[in-house]
This record gives sequence, structure tokens and C-alpha cells, in this order.
Amino acid sequence: MVQQLTDAILRKYKKNWEKFFVVTLTGSVSVGKSTISKQLAQSLERSFPGLTVSIMSVDSFIYPNRVLQERGIFNQKGFPESYDLQALSTKITDLRAGQDQIEIPLYRQEINDIDASQTVIVKRPKILIVEGVTALRLKNADYAIYIDADEKDIYQWFLKRTLAFIRENRQIPGSFYYTLSKKPVTEIMSLIQKTWIQTNLKNLKTYIEPQKSKTDAIIHKKQNHEIDRITFQK
Repeated sequence: MVQQLTDAILRKYKKNWEKFFVVTLTGSVSVGKSTISKQLAQSLERSFPGLTVSIMSVDSFIYPNRVLQERGIFNQKGFPESYDLQALSTKITDLRAGQDQIEIPLYRQEINDIDASQTVIVKRPKILIVEGVTALRLKNADYAIYIDADEKDIYQWFLKRTLAFIRENRQIPGSFYYTLSKKPVTEIMSLIQKTWIQTNLKNLKTYIEPQKSKTDAIIHKKQNHEIDRITFQK
């Protein structure tokens, strides 16, 4: 089904031949935005010889934990106000204007924070995929995609992913998940559920899901993470 989406994007891309093209892709935490972005990038490059596609995560523009704590919004991490959306927009504008490459911050999942010691260079592609929970807040995107799934399934994916992070980082003292791994299982499960209800589900219902109607395509995923349908809205 990714090929259907690829074909739809290429039809629109070809209308403005060789123009810098931005695809935005959003959905809940743990719904599979990064995976779909990679599959789509590979499909686009396979389907159009010479096409270059890069992926950029909006997490690179989330404020560092220190800033979120200073502003009293750490428990709203992932909400629109926790991102420097102006900086993200400026970087996209630079690429649209013809800048060969941009330098952006590096977000590392294992520390759950921006890594102040490193940056990432993004070379100007022909198509840029911007993925993340605030991706659709970018103005003037050329194609917008929403990934949808049942809330119960998303929670199970979030739970599984978080437990995997804890397991993988239980021997790494510098990891965000190291301290969490030392807590009793019942407390870990309670904290995960609390984070889901108070932060991720609230973010989904208040800020992410309302943007669904504004997209060009909606991808729906089944319990096993497989895509079962794509609805084209434009």
C-alpha cells in the first residue's frame, strides 16, 4: 500500500518539476511514523530514478529538558509549545530558498533529550519528509499524511516500546531509562500508564488528531502494525 501513497505523491511532485517538495507525516506517539517515513523514502527513490529523499524528525526541534523544566512544561513534552516550531520553519525555508544543507540539533531517544554535544547535517534533497507529532504545524507543506490506528492498539505499541527502551538501557547509567529500570515492575507499569493518559493521549486528542481532516492522505494501521487502508482526501 505504500506504493499507492508513493504514486500519489509523485503525481503532485511532477506538477512542479524539480521544485523542492516537502511531505509532512504525523500521528500519535508510537504509531510508527519513523518506520513509515523510511518505507516511503525508499519507495519514492525506487520509483523515480535520480530522486533524492531525506527524512527529518521534528524531535530535533524539541526544547531541551532543562528549558522545559524551567518553563514548567516538562509534563507537556510533545505538545506544540514544547517545540521550537519557528526554528523548524526557518530551516525548511532555508532549504526551499536553495541552501545546500542545514545543521540541526540531535535528539537521542536513549537520553530522552537533545544532545548538546552533537548536531546533524541535512543535505538538500529533492523531497524532504518531515515526521513527528507536530509536523503538520509546518506551513506550506506540499503533501500531508496522517497515520491512524485504534487508541487501544497505540497504547499497546507505546507500552511495548517503552518497556523495550527500559530493557535495552538497564545497564547504561547515563540513560534516561536507567533509573526507571530499577523501580518495581508495578511502579513502572503505573508510570507508563500515567504518561500515556496525562501526556500522550491528551496530546493526541487535543493537538494531533484534530489535524487529520487537513491532510492529503490518512494511513490506517491494524493491530499488528500492518496498513489495512489508505484514504486519499485530496
